[in-house]
Amino acid sequence: MKRLFLISICIVFVMTSAALHAQERLPQRVPLGNGNFAVKLDYIAFTDGYFDKPGHEDDGLYIGLEGYGRIYRNLYLGGEVGGAANITIFGEDISFFPVEVNLKYAIEAARNFAVDFGAGVSYSYAKLKDHSLFGSDRERSDWLFGGQFFAELTYKIDWFSIGVNAKYQITQGFRDEDFDLSNWRIGAQIGVVF
Repeated sequence: MKRLFLISICIVFVMTSAALHAQERLPQRVPLGNGNFAVKLDYIAFTDGYFDKPGHEDDGLYIGLEGYGRIYRNLYLGGEVGGAANITIFGEDISFFPVEVNLKYAIEAARNFAVDFGAGVSYSYAKLKDHSLFGSDRERSDWLFGGQFFAELTYKIDWFSIGVNAKYQITQGFRDEDFDLSNWRIGAQIGVVF
């Protein structure tokens, strides 16, 4: 799992570097620079009704790393990798690790403020573990294809950026179960613009 996470981060960096190199001669002012990276800290909530039952916590914390490179005027190509988890004493723990490839469109809404929105595809690893007061714990995992759409508001101070983000992600159903791990996230990010 750690190896896949590291490979995913490398792929995002390579894609962003290639896009930056191809577009480094574009002269116009750009809302999010020729490239940008950010670290996200979000609240995540899973939307399937399965998680509304007692003992099934449907929310938690998400930490992610995103990187984008400009490919044409206000269009950016990049991706995001991250991990989310909820913690329960008695119930079901969810570990969720999405790997995303996204395309986003950014505009400068006001001086130093950029608004962007976009969509993409994802491939996520999910692991669920039931804690039982009596008996043994049950653990199951699956890889899920999906897609997402999102919006962000970013404030830039020279090369530094800070902002807020919201995302809705749809995933396929969990193997041999009657639920999916579709989710929404909302939170903040800090990063660099270059």
